[in-house]
Amino acid sequence: MISVRGLKLEKSISGWRACCLTLTMAGAVGALLSPQAAAAEESKSFAINMFTVATIQTKENCPRGLNPLSDVYYKRELKRIGKTQSEIEELMKDFPSGGYIPFTTMRGRDKDGNPVNIYAYPDSQPDPNIHLVEGKDGYGFNLDGKISDDDFIDPLTGERGIDNQMWRAVGCTHNYSIDLPAIALYPFAQWDGTRDTTGAWLVTVSGVDDWNNDDSVTLTIDKGIDPIIRDANDNTVRDMTFRVDNSARSHNVVQASIKNGELTTERFDFGFVPDPSVMHEFNLAQAQIRATFTDDGRMEAYMGGFHDWMAIYWVHGQGEWTFEHSTGIDLPGMYNALKKSADYDPDPETGQNRRISGTWWFDAVPAYVISPEEVALQ
Repeated sequence: MISVRGLKLEKSISGWRACCLTLTMAGAVGALLSPQAAAAEESKSFAINMFTVATIQTKENCPRGLNPLSDVYYKRELKRIGKTQSEIEELMKDFPSGGYIPFTTMRGRDKDGNPVNIYAYPDSQPDPNIHLVEGKDGYGFNLDGKISDDDFIDPLTGERGIDNQMWRAVGCTHNYSIDLPAIALYPFAQWDGTRDTTGAWLVTVSGVDDWNNDDSVTLTIDKGIDPIIRDANDNTVRDMTFRVDNSARSHNVVQASIKNGELTTERFDFGFVPDPSVMHEFNLAQAQIRATFTDDGRMEAYMGGFHDWMAIYWVHGQGEWTFEHSTGIDLPGMYNALKKSADYDPDPETGQNRRISGTWWFDAVPAYVISPEEVALQ
């Protein structure tokens, strides 16, 4: 059976009116013959409006304060590689531009003591040991089913044993120390720089009998062919129609349940390919989503899982000194913090964990989604 998944006739693309009218009439006849079956096919689709790291700002999380900004740690690094105080002052006088850039970029050292690019080889200088989150507040899920001293407590649900070590690694930087729904600078730049030109992120919840309580529903996440359009407030326009990109790398289907209006998925492996020049490919192991539906028809959700920590570093590291001075994040410090905090998937040879637990937040607006099968009917 072909499902039109909430296609709105007046928003159909050219050539769709006749076939969609036929399918809608067929669906109406089916509903008359079997009202229970028709009810079970109820679904809603959404286009993601904003996607970001789930952040929370508390004094308890960073009792030693936030990590220094680049104008401070660049002076530290210039001194470490042998520059005198007068040389440092001269190199830094035109910050954020200036003569320091070649020296801070090449502040790494190879085994023979020769300068190397620190962003390409972030372990070629001593670990600066940036401050990590020490408090207990962190959004997410108990991904490993255990409760330990390294875990967080979710401030919304009160659940203990929350695995979110990526937050531990980056949460005491100026860039990420911010409360949702405000968005940290770099996650915003990643998202905002891609959503006008790449396919929308699409979510469909289907097979729903009751939007308050239902033991078995299906959540599907796909990448669209069509990008979103912004409204006057810079948000995604509601009720647009999107075609699904027929790519298995961004197609995700998982079973879920709804209890008291909150949807929770089973564990699954999540994959999604955004614009790789700006945002890393998402490849979450043991992923889980918790979502709620607002009175105005939107979806708000948290998604947690174990991500390749090196990919998280590289999407930051490719920005080199421009990323460091604009966000204030010490990139070798971030690299080492992610590496030390990684908590899943140990390398069989070295024992180093290759994945790190993390949590992301997104909100989404109502949309109409056309599947690849439906596009083929044109």
